[in-house]
Amino acid sequence: MSQAEHDETGDVRRARTRYVASTQQLLVLGFVLAALVPASTVVDLRVVRPGEAPVSGSQVAVPSAAQVPTDAVDARLEEVSLTAPAGRLTAEAKRAGSASDTVTVTSLPQPVDGFGTVGLTWAPGAAVDEDAVEADVRTLVDGTWSDWQALDVHLDDHAPDDGSAEADGSRPGTMEAVVGEVDEVQTRLRLDGAQVPADLKLAVITPGDPKATRSESPEIDPGAEDAPEVPAPAPGTSGAGAGEAATLSAAAYTPKPTIYSRRQWGADEGVRESGPPDYHVVRGGFVHHTVNTNSYTKAQVPGIIRSIYTYHVKSRGWRDLGYNFLIDKFGRIWEGRYGGVTRPVVGAHTSGYNSYGFGASAIGNFDKASPPAALVNAFGTLFAWKLSLHGVRGNKGSTKIGDRTFSHAIMGHRDTKSTACPGRYLYAKMSTIRSQAGSKQAGWSGRELQSQISGRGYPDLVARRASDGRIFVLRTDGTSKFGTPRATNLIGGSSATLMNAGDWDRDGDGDILIRHRDGTIRVNRGNGTETFASGVIIGRNFQSVSVIDVVGDITGDGWPDLVGKHPNGEIRVWPGKGTKALGASYRFRSGVGGANQVIGAGRFYNDDGSPEVIFKRSDQLLIFRTNGPGGLTTFSDPGIDTSAFDFILATKDLRGASTGGDLLLRRKSDGMWFAYEHNQGGGWDRKVKMGVVRGYDQIG
Repeated sequence: MSQAEHDETGDVRRARTRYVASTQQLLVLGFVLAALVPASTVVDLRVVRPGEAPVSGSQVAVPSAAQVPTDAVDARLEEVSLTAPAGRLTAEAKRAGSASDTVTVTSLPQPVDGFGTVGLTWAPGAAVDEDAVEADVRTLVDGTWSDWQALDVHLDDHAPDDGSAEADGSRPGTMEAVVGEVDEVQTRLRLDGAQVPADLKLAVITPGDPKATRSESPEIDPGAEDAPEVPAPAPGTSGAGAGEAATLSAAAYTPKPTIYSRRQWGADEGVRESGPPDYHVVRGGFVHHTVNTNSYTKAQVPGIIRSIYTYHVKSRGWRDLGYNFLIDKFGRIWEGRYGGVTRPVVGAHTSGYNSYGFGASAIGNFDKASPPAALVNAFGTLFAWKLSLHGVRGNKGSTKIGDRTFSHAIMGHRDTKSTACPGRYLYAKMSTIRSQAGSKQAGWSGRELQSQISGRGYPDLVARRASDGRIFVLRTDGTSKFGTPRATNLIGGSSATLMNAGDWDRDGDGDILIRHRDGTIRVNRGNGTETFASGVIIGRNFQSVSVIDVVGDITGDGWPDLVGKHPNGEIRVWPGKGTKALGASYRFRSGVGGANQVIGAGRFYNDDGSPEVIFKRSDQLLIFRTNGPGGLTTFSDPGIDTSAFDFILATKDLRGASTGGDLLLRRKSDGMWFAYEHNQGGGWDRKVKMGVVRGYDQIG
């Protein structure tokens, strides 16, 4: 073959690689636009140095827009005292009794100036049995009173978890009821054999008037840095056709739906508690409804959310809006509680399960009306994405959430308590929501640890030769043996930590990350032929991060990530963004005491979709499961004594299986490598001698 033919063939192969990968991205983008679902971003709320490098966002076209306030809006709250702190009625209420020992406290009619929301609360600690209390509301429009309509009174259902700091001092009461455009409102509290509660108050809320509004697309959208891209070949490199299959596998992820932000519904951030949110884990999700009028317009939705926010915080005494997300009848998704839509923010929506699941509420009363298809579809899309971040299948069956095992990972609120929420008609759509959530998930292949550098289908190692600092690729051959080391064009003289980054930039070829002694982290992009481009800085100030490694896609956005131990002892995640700067880090766990190595393991277990992370502590290995962005959870000890070994690595399955990973350890005394091949049940099928490899002082 002539040199010209060789170059032409290489060009064709490069074009084909880029075309296949680009076509996939276009298909993904088409799905994104069709389902209103772009990829995710991790929001950092307690950022500490080192290594934080903000990533700028960019706007893309989205298929919907909303009329939103340009600035924060103060909702108007009027609280009318119906009983004094000692329990006596005020002038704003009247009392009626009956021979059956039922007492009714009825408020005087109260004016409503705007799109009204009402609720009843009373003093904390009041001895009111939920079974002994009922509440109702009626409204006056154009001189005619409506019939009495029930207010939802389930005192321990829509609330913070018992024993939490948020629950301390919060006021019991009814759920909010959005009554809409009315002239007056009146409520009554009926008590059967119970004492009238002290400090009973009627809250009447109107959403306030924005100074100005404008039409905006959802602010939480697929910024260009969020979606895996196909970069052009770096200078001095050539694309390789062998990377095609890796690209198609690695790019699988469940895109994020477009979401209207808190700013876009006019949240006054000075209303909520100022402290940082609480984070825990997400094992499942709960479907709610807000029990309000179904007669609202698109333009009224931001005001409805502001009213619910005001009632939850100012009247109920919660730290913030109780729901993590809200969905209107038009199928638009809105950010609820503050803390980042990708993070496992502990809400106040499903008492007893707030720390283990997220809550999304449909705006409307779906005990009275059937939910529109757009709303049901939005639930399916939201739950597919949100659960995927935490490694939970959308159509998963038996699922332990908190201390209880439910029949599914997606449940209606009524499945936890005696409440009617989310209404009989929305509850009837639960199977549809679960089915959609499952079908819209892309699977877990993108969460795997990618270990291929040479593009031959089997894991590789990267190593720095001690004598001259040259970096080599140590190929494996599919039988848990090493091939001949192959020199790269890189010299790692300033390397402090050498990492096999797999397909870090998602272009189909394996890459190398190097943490240099100056604290920078640079990505050297590969082309599948052991040739790498010059390093591109993606992070700074990492010199004091004691241990660090590339893991699989922890954050669920299609990009591999870094996990490291911060100088303050925290285990933190730095979200990867390909050749762009690392995302702002966040705490993954308060610490792993004595950890002297972190090992990115990918998905060691195939019973969920989240990668695992291994820590070496003295001579012990601890395999930690993760909950995606929820952090490290439970751990196990595989029982491998590491005292005889000086290098310990994890790779994708050495024999080329599509899932799972293996451990590789080098014996200090003679340089012999051993493969512990994992069976995904927590044990090891084989302990294989791979061969003697010496002369390298850094291996990743």
